[in-house]
Amino acid sequence: MVLPVFAEEYYYFEDHKLITPPEFCIIEFTDPQLPGAEDKLYQITKNAIEEWKNKLVRFTGEKQGWDFTYKIISQTQYDDFLSQDVCDVTIYYDREPTTAEEITTAGHTYAMFGFADITIFYLEPVWIFNGKTEPINGEEYEVADLSHFKNSLDPYNDETIKHEIGHALGLDHYPAKISEIIEQNGIYTAPSIMTLSENDFLIDRLDITDYDIRSIVNLYGEDRINEWNVWWLVDYLVIVIIILIIIYFVKRKSRKKEINFVPLTTDEGTKRCIRCSRLISSAGDSDVCNTCLQKNGFGV
Repeated sequence: MVLPVFAEEYYYFEDHKLITPPEFCIIEFTDPQLPGAEDKLYQITKNAIEEWKNKLVRFTGEKQGWDFTYKIISQTQYDDFLSQDVCDVTIYYDREPTTAEEITTAGHTYAMFGFADITIFYLEPVWIFNGKTEPINGEEYEVADLSHFKNSLDPYNDETIKHEIGHALGLDHYPAKISEIIEQNGIYTAPSIMTLSENDFLIDRLDITDYDIRSIVNLYGEDRINEWNVWWLVDYLVIVIIILIIIYFVKRKSRKKEINFVPLTTDEGTKRCIRCSRLISSAGDSDVCNTCLQKNGFGV
């Protein structure tokens, strides 16, 4: 049993929660310019998933509800509609950002409908100081600009992956204050793996903290992710019902079109087309019946 904690403020993505303990799909990639990068990133990613899982299990004492799993699959497997592979969280790797919105980010997460896609930009960035300054807490600090990317792995990829998994689980950025940054033996650490603030330049390392674990437990409950939210269930049922209704009316309309051209001889020997007795009121429908009879050798 987890002891109650003092009221804390938590930061979450709006309307995003996973539905079940996630299966992470790590998408295979190759980088001819950086041999060995694949295996190193796969291992870092597995370690990050295991760390989130183990810390949640230790904190709550519950194993099944936090049963995070992972597998490495090819893009072809992932794209195969008939494949049995189910991915709650999908992790991709790119050498570096390609859009203006991403250019200063080490990764990003897109989450919707209980699923999430993570992209990690794994090359090491090089920052330069061009004399630019910004006021922070009443003092002027130099601001670095991105210069280029080295052909080497970013030494902070482990932090980035843990951070993006936090987003996939539903956590938003934590706006840390300078007073919350902890110094120990000359190392400055942040209060959360989700820390993103104007004081990033002071932080040496990010890691999954007790605060992050409490945030997840507060979001999902002490013992599980695998409890379906009733509103998610209602949403899915509504979508399924709408799809079934559309299929029914499409098939019904198709069947009506076909049935107008089916000949029928009644017990009295009357030769007509099915439904023509109902549709004969209009000239167009009469033509349909006549065409049906002629095509099938009944005459008109």
